[in-house]
Amino acid sequence: MTLTAEEILERLKEKLGDAILNYEVKEYKMGVKRPRTYQEIWMEINKDAFRKAIEAIFEIDYPHLHFIAGEDVGEVIKMIYSFGVFHSHPWGEVSIVMKLDLPKSNLVLPTITDLMIGAETNEREIREMLGVEFEGLKNKRHLFLPDDWPEGKYPWRRDEYGVEDMIKHTHRSVKEIRKQRGEQNG
Repeated sequence: MTLTAEEILERLKEKLGDAILNYEVKEYKMGVKRPRTYQEIWMEINKDAFRKAIEAIFEIDYPHLHFIAGEDVGEVIKMIYSFGVFHSHPWGEVSIVMKLDLPKSNLVLPTITDLMIGAETNEREIREMLGVEFEGLKNKRHLFLPDDWPEGKYPWRRDEYGVEDMIKHTHRSVKEIRKQRGEQNG
């Protein structure tokens, strides 16, 4: 049995109450010969209710993780989680897109890898690129940046560490590596 976006939203409201700061249900029509409808729930939540919100989604249906993203918007990192529920039912999937703000003074969220191991890659990427720590994340190795990348430098951040500084470090690092190997610059 699948639920509509409105029914899912009602269940989430029951569990989360005022922790849902705002929401919107979107509906898309597709197809000509066999028209179909696709529904999405977009909601912004209080960061303190993050884990409770994730668990509420799991109570509805085991979700498919579309993605975890983050954006530096100044004093906060805006986190975006996208899940699909009822994805095993043809044209029954409903997307749940959940946004929350993390202040740069406290960039910590609980990991969701204990609920779905597939979130590990996404959490590791956000950790190394934006500096968000995921409590309980076991594997904290870099995915994209070199192992000797300096602590506290995050490529997707727009704060005092800026892109220009990171590019300077990267070039210096490449020269240092070449020098260590006995290679000539150039």
